[in-house]
Amino acid sequence: MHSVIDRGTVTPPPVRIRPDRLGRAALVVLGVMTALSVVRAFGPLTYPGDIWRQSDTASIARNYAEHGLNLFLPQINWGGSGPGYVEMELPIMPWITGALYTVFGEHEFLGRLVSLAFMLLATWAFWGLAKRILPPTAARWALIAWAVSPAFLRWGTAFMPEATVLAFTMLALLFFCRWLQEDRGRWLAATAAAISLAGLAKPTALHVGLVMALWLVFAARDRLRRPTLYLAGLAALVAPVLWLRHAAWIHETYGNTFGVLSGGDSKFSTWQMLLGPDMYLGNLRSEVLFIYGVFGVPLALLGVAWLWKHRRGALAAPFLLAGALGLGVYYLMLGRYSGSDMGIQYHVYSLPYAAIAVGIGVVGARRLLPKRLGTRTLAALGVVTVLALSLQSLNVFRQSLNPDAGVLGTCATQLAAVSAPEDLVVVGTDSTTTMDGVANNFQEPVVLYRADRYGWVLAADQYTGHALAADASQGARWFVNPVPSQIAPLEPWLQEHATQVRTAAANGCDIWRLDR
Repeated sequence: MHSVIDRGTVTPPPVRIRPDRLGRAALVVLGVMTALSVVRAFGPLTYPGDIWRQSDTASIARNYAEHGLNLFLPQINWGGSGPGYVEMELPIMPWITGALYTVFGEHEFLGRLVSLAFMLLATWAFWGLAKRILPPTAARWALIAWAVSPAFLRWGTAFMPEATVLAFTMLALLFFCRWLQEDRGRWLAATAAAISLAGLAKPTALHVGLVMALWLVFAARDRLRRPTLYLAGLAALVAPVLWLRHAAWIHETYGNTFGVLSGGDSKFSTWQMLLGPDMYLGNLRSEVLFIYGVFGVPLALLGVAWLWKHRRGALAAPFLLAGALGLGVYYLMLGRYSGSDMGIQYHVYSLPYAAIAVGIGVVGARRLLPKRLGTRTLAALGVVTVLALSLQSLNVFRQSLNPDAGVLGTCATQLAAVSAPEDLVVVGTDSTTTMDGVANNFQEPVVLYRADRYGWVLAADQYTGHALAADASQGARWFVNPVPSQIAPLEPWLQEHATQVRTAAANGCDIWRLDR
């Protein structure tokens, strides 16, 4: 690790690393995790923590294929009797998938392979960054840590935009690193373009601007006086701002939103959250389980301590410090989601910083071992390290192969059996219209997507005959209740205006046909 110390903070290090045994091992590990990802891509779309978000994204891809590939008008299935146009981030990944559907037919694995392609692009960019700020051994271990992180497997084949935004974010960090080290304007322009694409893919990615600002302060603060820096920053924001304004117009016109900007939901922390322990513990849990894979935590802590001890001139030091501070602000601001099970995917941005820290930690741990250890012993310890870091990823893989979609999957199957494709449906949920005192995105897309139906979602605090009658007056023909325990307020209205055709006791789901 001492080889890090001898370089100037922004001097470009040699990036052509000669092949060696560890390098080949890193490629093998990456190949194995990629192969497992391909297997997972052909598995069921049932992973518990992501099933609702994947269902929404997959329904948007399907609607692109069926209703025209207009990128600027994404459609969901819970828009009632309207067209279902929804306020969201620029749907790059579902649009590409929809285009593939028009050629190859609707197959969920196509969308998941699109995500894998973006994850591999992110991996390429990460390697380009790692070998510029770390010595060869640490860089190779960082690549291994990246590949075996649960984040790689979980979001690398999820029907979600996380791999897409991670790819653009990693490109932005790589290009910015090259600008710091080479001071060429083309890399600053490339950074702005990548930030813009990341912000379009998910506006939360714009926090990378704060990371870069801090990185610049720590590594090359004299460049803060350059006007081109601020012009590049403004240019990066143009496309995301224009899209967000268009997306807000969609919400204003059609009333559907993922809570991106104009309302319907809030990702931001409240004072109550900031002053209590739950948000912090929730963020910590997500990081430990799904970024570091548990066993990466002690190695990362060792890496940070080792880097602090040898921080003078270490290229990774300003990067990790900027990342820690930038992510800290990001998680504090968006704690309502990042600190709960609803937003574990918000932690995907932590992956590069975690992998760098773990890579340094492995090298630091090797320095602490007795020098007399033989090559075979060190190789065995390396294998044990990789296996330990991989355990949580293997657990994600195991859970991903379970075909059971729970009661929502059962309800979808029963609904598809009793209803016609053109029938509009009301689906109940145990989510409420408000949570923690703010508007909540309560829509439950799983039943509608899996049954390939359109309609409304009835929030738990809307379980009234008046609300259900309003949907029926707009054309709803079926009511699906996946939560039997909350049906009591609706029973009088249903007895008078509906006929039950499926029951939870006999069929696994309560379904009523609404009388015309």
